[in-house]
This record gives sequence, structure tokens and C-alpha cells, in this order.
Amino acid sequence: MSSTKLHITFLRTLFQRRSDGVRKTKENAALKIVFKASLLITLVSLLLFLSPLTLTHEAFAYSSSDNTAPPNLIITEIYPNTATKNELDEYVAITNPCTHPVNIEGWSITDNEGKIIFPTFAIIAPGETIYVTRNAAAFAEQISNVSRKTISPDFEYGTDSNPDVTQLQTEGRFALRDSGDEVLLQDKSGKEVDAVIYGESSYTGAGWQAEPLKKPREGMIYKRNEFQDTNQCKDWLLLTFGASYHAPEKITCFGEVTAFVSPDCSFSVLQREIEIAASSLYINLYQFENLYLLDAVLDALNRGVNVRVLLEGSPVGGIKDEELYIAEKIKEKGGEVRFSHDPFINHAKYAVIDNESTIVMTENWKNTGIPCNNSFGNRGWGVVIRNAEVARYFKEVFFEDFYRGKEVSTRLEDLETKFMSREIPEGSYAPVFEPLTVNSDFTLIPVLAPDTAMSNETILGAINNAEENVYVQQFSTGRFWGEEDNTFIAALIDAAERGCEVKMLLDAKYLEGANNNDEVVLWLNEVAREANWSLEAKLADLDSLGLAKIHNKGLIMDGKKVLITSLNWNANSIYNREAGVIVENDEIASFYEDVFFHDWNKSVEEEEQKENKGDEGGTSLIKIAWVALTLVISFVVFRAVKWYKRM
Repeated sequence: MSSTKLHITFLRTLFQRRSDGVRKTKENAALKIVFKASLLITLVSLLLFLSPLTLTHEAFAYSSSDNTAPPNLIITEIYPNTATKNELDEYVAITNPCTHPVNIEGWSITDNEGKIIFPTFAIIAPGETIYVTRNAAAFAEQISNVSRKTISPDFEYGTDSNPDVTQLQTEGRFALRDSGDEVLLQDKSGKEVDAVIYGESSYTGAGWQAEPLKKPREGMIYKRNEFQDTNQCKDWLLLTFGASYHAPEKITCFGEVTAFVSPDCSFSVLQREIEIAASSLYINLYQFENLYLLDAVLDALNRGVNVRVLLEGSPVGGIKDEELYIAEKIKEKGGEVRFSHDPFINHAKYAVIDNESTIVMTENWKNTGIPCNNSFGNRGWGVVIRNAEVARYFKEVFFEDFYRGKEVSTRLEDLETKFMSREIPEGSYAPVFEPLTVNSDFTLIPVLAPDTAMSNETILGAINNAEENVYVQQFSTGRFWGEEDNTFIAALIDAAERGCEVKMLLDAKYLEGANNNDEVVLWLNEVAREANWSLEAKLADLDSLGLAKIHNKGLIMDGKKVLITSLNWNANSIYNREAGVIVENDEIASFYEDVFFHDWNKSVEEEEQKENKGDEGGTSLIKIAWVALTLVISFVVFRAVKWYKRM
């Protein structure tokens, strides 16, 4: 490793945020001194790096006269823990990102226990990806089953299952362990070209830095984040087998956007959008239990609209009879319904209509999420985007996920619930907000998990680029993700440290456990007091607001950008299928700011009233105690005077 990289790594490590509190003033002073010294060393190192001697060394590490191809190929996919018996479909993918072909004759892939060796005339063209699998037939079958894609592997190294696929020579036994292993790509001289380690691997050689990738979950593949190659975990994503990576796209356009919220106006907006659907309606939801929205979907089917619905196959508590009823009714009318069975849950909440409009929400289509009576329900945000490019993006994601789903056959007479209640719950919420439709210039960035949720181009980038304020309303978060800090919470801390006003309003209904919303609130407020930052966190006062719960997962940055997504801030959500969008527009941001501060101020007012009552109660007790003490003193004086007179 070059001295420049060593110093940059040192700087990053030095200033990595700790979760145990705020740095003290003396530590800050010391760190500033070390920072300046390290910066000076780094600058000197950069000058040395840019010197002709260093450039010559780097440029001729592999000269044109060398018979070995340059080490520029990269491992881009690994599938160690497959969902099939005997894991015959495990594979490794290698990509050539260069502008010239690379001859890999005599190159090998090894896990330091076994080795597979490439034959003569093995050439990877520029931009080409090759697939090396244990069993070609099993690989092709599984890809076809989960994605309707036809991908033939280039090489196999186990059973000779397909005569059209080249069989590789092996030494020892090459098999990717589920618990952990290393995958090393070596050139014909045995020099390492690329390395990836995961799980319990103890590999410490060249080509990888820091900790291994997390242990894989069954049915998930490691996929490189495009051509990013820093030899660290951040280069990699964990995706469902057969799923593609969808890069973030920044879409700038003039168009129409409608902002709305639950429980105020979400039902009327969704009902209207479904009613105007003319050709297609593609719906992806974690849960669908609202029978009145079902009516609108059935009406669309009667008009000849092509309806396809993807639902989660294993929601918390299981699939309810209402949802099975809805699925069967849609299928009876000619629609198609599938249930997702990916290793992580399908938690998205969006719909694409007529290839022109996209509805993105934080809420499920349930009575609490999209209530018919707006005096009852959750706080949630939603947006309708009328733009063909945004619709195209989400449509591609929808069908990729849809075809991995499975049809569930259920007869209505077999349901435990024979009568589907159409009772409309009522509550104490006073509706405030009407939908806001804006025709203007917009910048939109789709956000997907696991693909882009942790990208600096989406959520983290929006928080990190905030200059004035960040307002967060969130259903579920924790201070820690397992043994690690919550990355989003750390980004909020950084925003506060650089001077941003940060407010975080969290749901107050589900507070069980030791790493939940209430612990986050206490810790953030303590950190803010010690550092004197403009950072404040609160639990929403649901009684005062009249809401069932805060189910939102929204962000507002600088009064310009808004995030609306299905993504909770917990450790598993970043691996789920989550969907959202970042909208940059002042009017839309202002709408959601009004909603946020309505909820924030209601919660603050109630808290202050409770504190005032507590103060008044304390004052009353003091008054009572003072009166009692006065009476006691008076009695003592009276008795003393009386005794004195007797004397």
C-alpha cells in the first residue's frame, strides 16, 4: 500500500465517530494538532507520489513486453450460500472493465483450498462478464426460474452437465463455504489480480482491507457496486439471486407532482389515481388489506386495465385472510397476483400507472395506512409523480421482482374468515392537509434497498450535503445496527456537528427492547446538550395528535429536498426490497415541512403542558408544607408562652 493510502486511511480511522459520547475539548485540541501533522505528511506523500520516479514505477509495474495480462479484471459477483440442494448453482462472475480484451489462459480462481484453472483461448472482451459455476445446468435453471432471464454460464468446474459449456481443470476441491471463505483471482504466474473475502475468512493477504463481507444469507449474492474497487466492504452489495443492480438515476424534468399525507387525504388521492388508470396498474406492497381500495382495483379490471400485484409472502404475523381474499378477487377478474419469497422481505409501497405515473408511499394499503375515514390512521407521506422516465425506472424494478414471486392458490371457501368486515374505523384525528399539486421543475432520484439505500448519491448524500437543517420523521430506528453504529444516525450527528439544525420525531407506540426509539431520543438529546448542538429528538405524542402511530419514513433537507420511502432505519431494512424517491422542489418541501412541524409542535406543546403541571404540583406541595410548618411553629410558640405565664 502506498504511503498516501496509509495516511488517508489513518485520517479516516482517526476521525471515525464513536458512539459512546461527544469528544472533550482537550481531545479536540489534540486531534487538531494530530490532524494538521497528518495532513502535512499526506501532502508531502502526495508530492512524492506525483514525482516522476513514482509514476515510472507505477506505469511499468506491468510493461507492454510482459507476457502476463495487466491485473485489471475484477470479481463482480459471488454466490456461496445458494437456495438449492447441494448448492450446485454456486458461481463466481468476473468482469473486464477495460477497453481492451484480456487473455486469461492459465489464470485461476482459488479459495486457498482448491483451484480452478482457465483453459487456452479464454479471452474476456471489453465490458464482458463471464460466469464460472459448479454446475451449468443447475445455474441456468435457477436463473430462468427466478428471473425469466436466459443466462448460460461460460465455464463449469463440477459435474459436466452441459457439453456446450467448457469444463475447467481443477486442483484440490474448490467450494465456497457458507460460513466464510476467500475468492482470489490469480494470473498465470500466481500473482493476485483481485480478492474478495467474506464471513469467517481469516485471510490477511494483499487485495483486501479491513473486515470481511458479512456472512451471506441463503439465496443472496454478493454483487460489486458497479466497478468500485477499494478492496473494502463498501464496494459490495448483498442482492437476491437473479436480481439486477439498479443504479441511482438523477432525473431532471418539468412536470406534475402531487404531495399528500395520511390520514388526511391519502385515500382520496389513491382512489382517484386508480380510477383514471386506462391501460396498466402495477402495484408492489408489503400488505394490501383495504377492501375499499380493492373495489377501485376491480373497477379498473372491469375497464380492461392490465393489473399485476406483488405482495410480501411472509409478513410479520402471516398473511391475513383479508389479503388472501383480495388476491383471489383480483385473480378472478383477470389480474395476476404473486407473493414475494426472497430471503429478505419485500417491504416496498409503490404503484406504476399507465407507464406515466408513479405513486410512492410510506404506507401499506391497510385501514390504518390508507384510511377511508381521515379521523383515524397513521401518519404517513406519499407522492404522485407524473413522469414517464420515473415510471420506466420503477416498472423495470417491479417486473424483475414480480417474476421472482410465486402465485398462491387459495379458495375463498377455505378462508378462516367467512365474512370480510367493511367497518370503517373512526378516531380523534382532526384532518389538516389537502393534497398539493405542483407543476414545476423537479429533480428526482429513485431510492432502492438494497441497491442504493446506502449510496452517497441517495439518502446519505442528501443528509451529508445539508447546509442548514435536517428534519426526520421515522417509525423505527435504533442507535446500533448489531455491533455497529446506525449509519443514518451517525450522518445526523455529523450534520449537527457542522452546524445544521436537526430535529427527529419518532413513533412512541412500539418501545420494547433495549435498542429502540426511546433510547435513541435519550442518547441524541444527551449528546446535543454536551456539545451544545442544535439537535433535538422527541417521541411523538400520539394522544395529542390523534394518530394511531407515526409510520412515516421521511426526511426534509434545507427546505429543498424531501425523501419519501418505505425504509425504516433498522439493520435489516437496508437489505429488504424498499422503494422511495428524493424530490427536490421548494414547494413540495414546504408542504412536508408544514406537516412535520404540525406533528412536532403538537408533541412539544403536550410535553410542556405536562412539565408545567408537574411544576404547579410541586409548587402546591411546597405551599402545603409551608403552611403545615407555620402551624407547627405557631403551636410550639403558643405552648411556650403558656408555660412561661405559668412560671
